Amino acid sequence: MKNLPVWQRPDLFIPASLDTIFFDLDGTLIKTVDSFHAADIAAAEYIVGQLNGLDWGKSEGKALLTHDDVLAFKQAGGYNNDWDMCYLLAALCTARLREWRGTALAERSYAEWAALSYAANQQGHGGLTWVREVTPSSAHPDYRQIGEIYRELYWGAEELSKRYGYTARYLPDFAGYVRNEEPYFQPDFFADLRRRGIQHMGIITGRVGPEVDIALEMLEAYSGERWWEVVIPADLVPKPDPRALTQAIAGIAGGIGSGLYVGDTGDDLSVVLNYRAQRRSAEPEILSVCLVYPHESTLYQQRGADFVISHINEIVYCLPPQKQV
Repeated sequence: MKNLPVWQRPDLFIPASLDTIFFDLDGTLIKTVDSFHAADIAAAEYIVGQLNGLDWGKSEGKALLTHDDVLAFKQAGGYNNDWDMCYLLAALCTARLREWRGTALAERSYAEWAALSYAANQQGHGGLTWVREVTPSSAHPDYRQIGEIYRELYWGAEELSKRYGYTARYLPDFAGYVRNEEPYFQPDFFADLRRRGIQHMGIITGRVGPEVDIALEMLEAYSGERWWEVVIPADLVPKPDPRALTQAIAGIAGGIGSGLYVGDTGDDLSVVLNYRAQRRSAEPEILSVCLVYPHESTLYQQRGADFVISHINEIVYCLPPQKQV
């Protein structure tokens, strides 16, 4: 594998029975840096600046948060739900500018906070539990309110009314970051996988409700087919619960041989590792494929990934050799 554009776990055996791939959506099949991630940051900015009246130097061109800050917490796991991510970012930013102002806690980088969040997640009290443990209660946003703000930022007023029958309250003239989403793959991507012997494909996503609907509409229109056999959204089973995989497998009529699950976050890797930890001998083997930025590769290798790739097209190099041709 040294000459191929992927990293493969040393001595990994790829089953010849591999006939199935389950895909994450956001960051894997759909470019969401300018939609979900942008909405995460904008929601935190709205809470911190508009509602809490705090100044981080915006007029001087300073950023409250960056894409890399969001990415660090995505790596940590526990924030697959974007409402949770917005809550985290708003609470931390508020505390740094107000409750912790002038203290060492205010100077701690987001990368350092993310590392602490990851450690807590590994001990079973990450995500929102950790946020509420480490930040002052006075810095905590109203969860429902921040969800409403996030939804308006992501959808925009027109789509929000169309999809939810809901009139935008905070940002009535905003167009919505959802307009920025686009596929990462070529239209014949899934047809090519079938030619290589992949008989079954499905989706496991952190999206819920209309967020799933709009993504599937885009994917079907772009590829010209409904290539998936099963969709497991977060309101059915949230990642990293291993039941997301067991239910996806159960949704494939006739069963599968073995498969891959490809995703781009710590929770995507964890859902495979958690499945593997409780997998019974009669259940199919699932290998993890982490689609991440090059600077994240070593991190996911160390955490137990089977493959690390940097673009969805490279998934073909994770198949048995006879299927790579």
